[in-house]
Amino acid sequence: MKSAFAKKLSALRREKGLSQRRAATDLGISQALLSHYENDAREPKLEFVVKFCDYYGVTSDYLLGRAGERVTQTLPVPHGCDGAPLLVSAARSVFSSLDEQADPELYSAAVDFLLIPIENVANLLREPDAQYEPSRDAELKLAEAEFIAQLRKAKI
Repeated sequence: MKSAFAKKLSALRREKGLSQRRAATDLGISQALLSHYENDAREPKLEFVVKFCDYYGVTSDYLLGRAGERVTQTLPVPHGCDGAPLLVSAARSVFSSLDEQADPELYSAAVDFLLIPIENVANLLREPDAQYEPSRDAELKLAEAEFIAQLRKAKI
């Protein structure tokens, strides 16, 4: 009997209207290897599970049969960047934990705290020669303090 992974992998490819050859080419593997994965003859390494999830826009929990709902990825993961999947995973974990708490003030404080470094990166990408703004460091520390205060108030 086929594993949930093999069934879903095959179903996702068909859903996209792709041949095995096309999907294998896009994924950088041979058609024979993809066929082995889809027929449950071989199991992929973790790095390929991540690649499949990125390619089909689903979570690993869905692909592995651990979640019934397909949750598409909301953050792009560039291939060849080792830290990107960790960033996406960490972000999912953070927001999942915040959702469980159902505390709007804690959620808001966490978003404010996380947003400052992301805005800093976005600003530097737009203007690499922009002058360093030490005030952003102060804003980050204040946001961190507010997040910690809200976290303690929530008694997590």
